[in-house]
Amino acid sequence: MWCSKILVAYDGSTASRKAVSLAREIAEEEPLAEFVFVHVMKLYAMGSGVENVLIDDANATLDELQELVADLGSRAQVKMLRGSSPADLILKCAKEEGCDLIVMGSRGRGGVKGYLGSVSYAVVQGSPITVLITKEETDK
Repeated sequence: MWCSKILVAYDGSTASRKAVSLAREIAEEEPLAEFVFVHVMKLYAMGSGVENVLIDDANATLDELQELVADLGSRAQVKMLRGSSPADLILKCAKEEGCDLIVMGSRGRGGVKGYLGSVSYAVVQGSPITVLITKEETDK
């Protein structure tokens, strides 16, 4: 088995949907592989009046993720990570869970088209394990 536990980062972006899709393909090829699907809720200064909107958005994305991977059953954990540095949270979770592969999109919802996003770049640079980056479809 080339990987046994895989962390998959999801934020609802097209590239992160491809990461989930790729993880599902790996699940078919590696029936013993386990998965940790994570969504990061970036915490900003609380008391600004937007907390409920941020929390509602994060919960909706987490619910969507749970639906996408429900059929993987006990092979899949779904977690919400909370903090100010998404890359650090992803790397810490991968280490704590004993993952040997991270799969994530090339950029999240706010990234500039055509460039590796800041979170994916930081994860690639800081990860001691392999990081597999999925890209959005490009117009030809």
